[in-house]
Amino acid sequence: MSAGLTAAMAEWEAGPAALRRLRRGLPPRLSLAVDEAAGDLQRELTRRLGPSYTLDDLYAIYGDAEAWGRIVVSRALAPQSRPELVAPMIDAAFQRAVSGARPA
Repeated sequence: MSAGLTAAMAEWEAGPAALRRLRRGLPPRLSLAVDEAAGDLQRELTRRLGPSYTLDDLYAIYGDAEAWGRIVVSRALAPQSRPELVAPMIDAAFQRAVSGARPA
């Protein structure tokens, strides 16, 4: 496993906890929008990965995930803008995708 993948996996593992912290105290309506954004983000990640992928494949698309992830999250949260949610949501989505990776 490369050092880059190891570092990325550490970020992915931290994503769900960071997202939980940021969600505390959100109004119920925004919390529902965050759930919708998380689902949209997961579907986009699945679309980009395809049905069969390795951890290396996951890592390869992580580099530009901030760009497309920001678009996906912004659409789901519109008209609200919550840029602080984007990175933890991306990391949480990638963390969920780790379990579906096939061995290299």
